[in-house]
Parts: sequence; C-alpha cells; structure tokens
Amino acid sequence: MRERDVELSTAGIRLAGTACVPSGAGRFPTVLMIHGSGPLDRDENMPGQRLDVFNAIARHLAAGGIASVRYDKRGCGKSTGDYHLAGCGELVRDAGALFDALPGYDFCDPSRRFLLAHSEGCVFAPLLAIERPAVAGLLLLCPFIDNPEHLLLRQARQIEQDLAEVRGAWGAVQRFLLGLGGGPIERQKRLIQRIKGSDSATIRVGLQRFPAKWLREMMEIEPREIFARVACPMLLIGGEKDVQCDPGAVERIAEVARGDVERHVIANLTHILRSDPGPPSIFGAYKRVGDPLDPAVLSLIADWLRARQRQVAA
Repeated sequence: MRERDVELSTAGIRLAGTACVPSGAGRFPTVLMIHGSGPLDRDENMPGQRLDVFNAIARHLAAGGIASVRYDKRGCGKSTGDYHLAGCGELVRDAGALFDALPGYDFCDPSRRFLLAHSEGCVFAPLLAIERPAVAGLLLLCPFIDNPEHLLLRQARQIEQDLAEVRGAWGAVQRFLLGLGGGPIERQKRLIQRIKGSDSATIRVGLQRFPAKWLREMMEIEPREIFARVACPMLLIGGEKDVQCDPGAVERIAEVARGDVERHVIANLTHILRSDPGPPSIFGAYKRVGDPLDPAVLSLIADWLRARQRQVAA
C-alpha cells in the first residue's frame, strides 16, 4: 500500500485529498469517498471529533487490491473555500468533479469507479450516479430515505430520550440547561423554521456560525425520489443501533431502487460504524469513538467490490 496527496482545482477552490493505492503497478478499481454532515476532513474527522472512518476503509481496501480517493470538504483540512457558504449543490459538484478526474490518475481503472458514502453522503452519491452512467456501483453506509427534516426531528427526540436516562447530578444539570431553551425538540423546530424563513447563506446560532444554505437545501431533498431513479448496483449497510439514520431505511431503499441491491443491517452497529452492545443511544455510540471500525463493515465492503470485479470479468 502507498498513499499520496492529490489535489484538484474546481469552481474557484482547491480540493485536497489522499489517494490510497495497492502495491504494484497497474490500474485498479477505485473508490471515491463522500462524507457525512459537518466540517469533515478526508478521514471524517473534525475539531473535537476523530472518527477515522475513511482512512481505515481506504487501507483495508488497498490491502485487497482496491484503490481509493478521500478528500477534505471545501473549507476543511487543506481544501480551500468556505465550508459555511457551501450548500448541498456545491458539495455534490465537488464530489462529481473528483469522480470525473479519477481517470487522469495512473492507478485508476476508469471502467471500475465506485462511490462510497456515509450518512449525508448517501443521498449525494445516488445523485451523482443518476447523472453519471460511469459510476460502477454505490456503497452506502448508514443510508436514509426519510425527508431530512423528519430525520432532524427524530434525532432531537433521541437526544431528549437519552438525556432523560442520564442519572445523577450531571444528568439533572444537562436537562436543566437544555430545558431553558425548550428542550432539544423545540429548539430543533425553531431552528428549522428560522432556516426556512431565511435566504442567508449563514446564520448565527448562539456563538456559532451555522451553514443555513446547506440545511435549507438538505430539507428540500426527497431521498425516496432519488433512490427510485438509481439503476446501478448498490451495497447498503445499516446499523442495528444507529439512532441517527433508521436502519429500516436499508429495506425501504432496496424496495424502490431499480438496480441490484445487496443489503445488510449489522447487529450492534452504530452510526459511527462501531459496535456497541449497550442500549441504542447517541451518547453511548460516541463514547466508543476510540474503538476500531466494526470488522464486519470492512469485510462486507471489500467482498462486495471483489464480487463486482468478478461479474465484470465474466
């Protein structure tokens, strides 16, 4: 395995990333990785949260003869631009520009280009596949099919439920502080209405600058309509303990998709692709951020890609 920096100029910004390539010469099947939500770098890390998802997947794939490219979102890591000003349209176009550039790299087999996405990226990758017949397949980790606005409210309800179960003085303090703003659900509803009533690219939420354009565009997306137009093969991996994206979406996506779908819901898997034997909980899931990725996720991804290669060869 060897890693090298890659860079692409597009739409007035520079996207920086890493190519992870198997040892030896030749052109390999190549996977472009598309992030979940937030100001994430090429490994799905951001200040205060180190997930190390895409680097772990990339190295596992390289050991099996599959190349990959992962990149920093605009305005994150070493990429230029302003993350807060980017809407979903810009994020999709960034990923599309990188996908289109893959054949220019000496390690990429242009006929075997795949998109792997996590969470939010699981609606961006299908949009690209609809526009680009060259996409050989989609690998979607923790996908969702509900309208994003409903998803946001579901997550707020989960946070409220988790807080209610935190014992002791710390839990009481947290419930009191959040209750001052009406609780997670009411706060989320107010934010949604504020975003809908604004045409600004950013707003202030407390002391933070918030990407209003991104959320406004996300809430306009109808994932079911997108998946109903996808004809390329898909691998869908959901987590039984994912309380951010409903694992039931895996079956519902498979029902509407036009192409071949392989689907799995992994026992105890959380949204951050770690195993958690405890009760489903956002707080509990993120306590395991230092654990390695669930090996079942890595195996399923590599096995599916190898199976796709065998089908192409046949």
